Amino acid sequence: MNNSNHVTPSFVTDAMAGDQRWQLVQRIVRSPDFVKAPRMCALLSFLAARVVGGMATTIDEHLIGVEVFRRNPRDFDTTTDPIVRVQMGRLRSRLARVATAGDASAPRVVIPVGKYVPEFTPVPRHVGPAIRMAPLRTLTQDSGAAMFASGLEEELAQRLFQRFGDPGTNGAAREYRVQVSVRVESQHARASIRLTDARDEQLVWLHQRDCHGNLGIARQETLALAICDDLSGFLACDALGRTGESHAR
Repeated sequence: MNNSNHVTPSFVTDAMAGDQRWQLVQRIVRSPDFVKAPRMCALLSFLAARVVGGMATTIDEHLIGVEVFRRNPRDFDTTTDPIVRVQMGRLRSRLARVATAGDASAPRVVIPVGKYVPEFTPVPRHVGPAIRMAPLRTLTQDSGAAMFASGLEEELAQRLFQRFGDPGTNGAAREYRVQVSVRVESQHARASIRLTDARDEQLVWLHQRDCHGNLGIARQETLALAICDDLSGFLACDALGRTGESHAR
């Protein structure tokens, strides 16, 4: 039997492979709409691995062309070679057929037109740690900063819910509290993220994320997604480390 469609990129760790989003993608690539389409399987698996691995912000047209379709990185020109856009269109069509054929309430993968990052709608039931979001703090006292921070808080709350589920209902063994503080200057915003263990308020992770450009809705979305990806990456590494420690004992 040919298993070439079961694609596991080399950077998929054991922790990532146990993620329900990744398991959903593996079921999709075995479905009738994908099983005989190795290019579609490779493309979907690559994109999903980046998302599950906390690297969604690295995804762009050039990266896909080089990593999935083996274009030469030195001369691949996305303006003249449309392979990524064409294949993404085909991938969206196949995902839509899979969604139509399945249970309407089942989790599904969606890639919005014009974007390359898969979204899981609704997200499969989260079985990892629970994440509670504290009110976002604005460190810059002006109306523009307050508007940006307010929009970022809404976007981040939605992203955290999609990624980690409702902390009050997922039955997680571990619970964390995330506190985000934002400083805003002209064309520049910096988010400082503090993650504490809810049991003892011990700081377990401290991180910063910057975004540049017009501080509108698009920047709020980009920054919120980047924060979620960074948080997912840390938690995946933390879980893998704790698994290694338990095995060592």
